[in-house]
Amino acid sequence: MQKPQLGISLLESLIALLVLSLGLLGVVGLQTQSLTHNRAAYFETQATNMAQDMLDRIRANNTNVAAYALGVGSPVQGSGLPANDRNEWIEDLVSTLPDGEGGISINDNRVTIVVRWADTSVPDDVRQIELVSEL
Repeated sequence: MQKPQLGISLLESLIALLVLSLGLLGVVGLQTQSLTHNRAAYFETQATNMAQDMLDRIRANNTNVAAYALGVGSPVQGSGLPANDRNEWIEDLVSTLPDGEGGISINDNRVTIVVRWADTSVPDDVRQIELVSEL
């Protein structure tokens, strides 16, 4: 009479280890994608907040609205509060966003604020948000 097998064989153990390893690799891949998308969402939130900040600065100094105009990537020129606001804003964009830059266009009472930055999740890709508001 044969003795019944007790425990598991080495082959069964190796197959279970292989299945577990494949599952863990999938979890690591999902975690990596999650971190990448989380970082992209963080940059988009920062860009939106900075665009809103500049719009608030323009609204606070609504007697000099035309002086806030600035082309995307253009150097800040002029003096006074509008130039100081634009300088601080551009410095914030550069320090917070990868390759961050911004622009402001004024058309009558319509203000358009553009914030552009390099998307680190996709090589050679640029993200942009545009905030448009009536004063």
